[in-house]
Amino acid sequence: MTTRIEIYYDFRSPYAFFASHRIRRGDFARSDVGWIWQPVSIDVLLNLQAGREPYAPYVDPLSGPKRAHLVADVRRLASYYGVPLRPTKPQRPNPIPALQLAAMLEEGERARFSDAVFDALWQERADISEADVLARCLTKSGARDDVLDRAFEGSARTDVAERTAKAYARGVFGVPTFAWGNELFFGNDRLDLLLWSVERRITRQARVDTSGD
Repeated sequence: MTTRIEIYYDFRSPYAFFASHRIRRGDFARSDVGWIWQPVSIDVLLNLQAGREPYAPYVDPLSGPKRAHLVADVRRLASYYGVPLRPTKPQRPNPIPALQLAAMLEEGERARFSDAVFDALWQERADISEADVLARCLTKSGARDDVLDRAFEGSARTDVAERTAKAYARGVFGVPTFAWGNELFFGNDRLDLLLWSVERRITRQARVDTSGD
């Protein structure tokens, strides 16, 4: 039986990028775990938490010292994981078209497309709000390209906001967040705890099944 783990993510989060990289390189390889990628907007999440409209003007939630720590922390983690990481260009890229595209793809295509977009943003310094960049990511992931134009329609922002609001109602307040049944694990650094929890439950269930034979 496959254990389904949902991953709520925004391409603009370096921690979501680290989680993507660790999962695809096999740090948590298990044949009985299926990763389901769920694109949401971190900006919308932050606005909802503050009681603002989904696309209210951006307000930096971090103090100066916390922002400096985040930058240093990301650099350390990139070195620790052995992941090439470069500053994004532009500094605050618009991820809405990419998030909308990801949501329109089938699960397998979505995972491959998301990996391609993460790499384009954090390694190639590509502007993921541009149609040609996203077209390359679609091609790289083997996904169909007939959905590209829909990612730039006016409804894209509404769709992303609605999906993010549903995630927020579920308890998701930041990215990456991993949802396993009714349990939520926030942050790339909770992946180990998540897999430990899954392993414990599977082991307990196996003991129950064996004792019932």
